[in-house]
Amino acid sequence: MKRFDMYDLRQFDPFGGVLVMTTYWRPRVKDPDPDHPGEKLSALSYLPTEAEASCPCGSGCAFVDCCQPLPYWRPVCPDPDLQGYSLLHAQTARFTPVDTQKVRAFLHDDERLYGVEETSQGAIWIYWGDPAYDTPPYGTICFGDLELQEPHTLVVSALSETRMKVLLGLLRPLNLDAPHIQLETPSTPPKQPRRTPRKRSRGA
Repeated sequence: MKRFDMYDLRQFDPFGGVLVMTTYWRPRVKDPDPDHPGEKLSALSYLPTEAEASCPCGSGCAFVDCCQPLPYWRPVCPDPDLQGYSLLHAQTARFTPVDTQKVRAFLHDDERLYGVEETSQGAIWIYWGDPAYDTPPYGTICFGDLELQEPHTLVVSALSETRMKVLLGLLRPLNLDAPHIQLETPSTPPKQPRRTPRKRSRGA
């Protein structure tokens, strides 16, 4: 998998692969406590894909019958187990009201979560999974956020439906009421036309 400037897509064949968005959490070296609060880093990469291979968007179709012929990119993101990818579709789930102390204690005890901020007003955890995947020099891959807010609100954020299902499954033992789901419009940047080699004209 190659990494490149996300603002210059012209150097890659738009019909030979897909774009992958990966989010990392890493320490800030200059902070007094480098691990807290730390920082998030998002990187866009290019994943070459054979025409007859399964499309990385998770549709179950061949790439040639799915995302390859489209005139726009459909970015994907890694699944929590790193065994595949899912279509990038950012979304949030808002639970309210919740028992703040109960939720805080539950999330604090889950080894798949890493607390990046904790105050009397709220707290933020990042879902790393088990095991966590460290990818120097970028950091540890994160697959979603859980933020406890006042008054008595829990907000779960994820970049795909697959990630959201994993995070909501993690919360199932709390028996929370059904959340309010908000979906963001997926980003679909246009593909540049495939370049064709210029024919050299013959001399007279």
